Amino acid sequence: MMDYRIPRRRILSLFVGFIMFCLAIGYRIFSFQVVKSEALSQEAVATRLQESEVPAQRGNIYDARHFDLATNVPADQVSVIVNQLVDANGMSTAKDTAQKLAPLIGRTADDIFAAITQPGKEWVVLKRRLPDDASQQIKNLKLPGVVLDPEPRRIYPMGDFASQILGFVNYDYVGSYGVEGAYNKIVGGTPGKLVGQRDNQGNVIALAKSAWDPPINGADLTLTIDNSVQWIIEKALDEAIAAQQAAGGTIIVQSPKTGAILGMASRPSFNPNNFDTVTDAKLFENPAISDAYEPGSTFKTLTMSLGLEAGVVTPNTTHNGGPYTIIPGGEKVYNALDVDFGLETMTEVLEHSSNLGAMWVAQLIGEDRYYRGLVAFGLGKPTGIDLEGESAGILPLPGDPNWTSANAYTNAFGQGLATTPLQMVNAVSVMANGGLLMKPYVVSSYSDKSGTKTIEPTVVHRVISETTCNTITQMLTTVTNVTYVKWSVPGYDIATKSGTAQVPSPNGGYYENRTIGSLLGYGPSDDPQFSILVKIDEPKLSPWGETAAGPAYQKIFHQLFMLYGIPPTKPVVAIPTTSP
Repeated sequence: MMDYRIPRRRILSLFVGFIMFCLAIGYRIFSFQVVKSEALSQEAVATRLQESEVPAQRGNIYDARHFDLATNVPADQVSVIVNQLVDANGMSTAKDTAQKLAPLIGRTADDIFAAITQPGKEWVVLKRRLPDDASQQIKNLKLPGVVLDPEPRRIYPMGDFASQILGFVNYDYVGSYGVEGAYNKIVGGTPGKLVGQRDNQGNVIALAKSAWDPPINGADLTLTIDNSVQWIIEKALDEAIAAQQAAGGTIIVQSPKTGAILGMASRPSFNPNNFDTVTDAKLFENPAISDAYEPGSTFKTLTMSLGLEAGVVTPNTTHNGGPYTIIPGGEKVYNALDVDFGLETMTEVLEHSSNLGAMWVAQLIGEDRYYRGLVAFGLGKPTGIDLEGESAGILPLPGDPNWTSANAYTNAFGQGLATTPLQMVNAVSVMANGGLLMKPYVVSSYSDKSGTKTIEPTVVHRVISETTCNTITQMLTTVTNVTYVKWSVPGYDIATKSGTAQVPSPNGGYYENRTIGSLLGYGPSDDPQFSILVKIDEPKLSPWGETAAGPAYQKIFHQLFMLYGIPPTKPVVAIPTTSP
């Protein structure tokens, strides 16, 4: 009979081996749970730990009457955690997710699929600032790996109203252009930071360790812009452009005594709610401060003011210009339509808009004194308005490489130099403000939890004397009542000058059939409350500033007098129809 007993030595060896195996397993468990527990725990947390920037609450923007121009509403951003795009069977749901999200977020399924299947990507943001209905539909789908995070959305309740003053807020919640850009640090606040662990659905784990650096909310801005004034000028501008089949235009209303901008409108413009659909970034710019143009005969107001200030002319000084003047270089310069006005006073030079008369005054002033005067009016440099994108214009000075002695003649009637619309309004406001140049501004105050800071009017310097201002005002009022009576306002005196400027060609010279028509002035003449520029770009029906800009100019002044309750200063007499 055979013996099947296992030798004691073999049993002992197996037992020792088993003990060693258990010790090894025990050590491994001890190593992971005790020795390496902290490092592994940190590694696990790190895979779930994410740092998120928390946007600050952006301040509201109000007009002077405290109407909302820009505010915030809640919104969501939709993101995807790539490694969570699997179903219960472990199969990828990326294609199905892309197809279901596509109609809700405005991207194609192929585009979404490509975004969420990029190699090395763990977290993909697909869409920012979703509308409420889209967010709700995505929530209802309950797609694995799809995360909705709350974020603020900037809205502009009045659409394209004052859009080039306001600017917009981009997808990074940063202000661009206009007030939003210029005051971004003030109105935008300081973002906070959240460092926290997220679960498989991307939600922050409330009880897990986290760090929270709260945001500092932005200040509310109150503008000098009066929404009633803005509405008046935008409507008038649209009507003028349509009536003249024009390419565009600009209207500015300024308070000459403070420099505050009450209204500023340009066309074409854009809707800041839909900034991401704008294909031409030029629309984001504000032509009132960024587009330089040759102002034409409105510039004669500056030339005549400097002549009066220098004492080289008075309103009754006479000049016989003849049919033309030959300027350095041999070119002949004529009046508009080659008219010879004969002997004319300085007031008549403005009434006739005589190029030859303006050139004569500039020559009497002298180059050095004349250009120092133009610089004093704020030309050739930014005004310093609190908006992004302001241009300095173009003012060639004696000694500059691009200046010639012919400039001293053509500049006198607004050619051979370029100004922005704002520079022209701000310059004529000097005459309406007793000779003081003011710094224009659009923000009157801003408020945060620490209080309210008011922006006070800033005097830059004196340009001309009060006596000169009174004289040029009388002259320009006469011009309105004689030359532009059709566009005057019954019961009120207004100081006005028109301008018809040629449009320079990039190939040199000027386009034959393109002009910029404008009217520039202030009123009431005895106590000016408003300075106004109406500028119409390339009018088709009439090339002349008086006709192209006149109806809008008259309508704006009349409505402003009514809006602000400014009583008439003389008997109301009927004037001819304002039909262009």
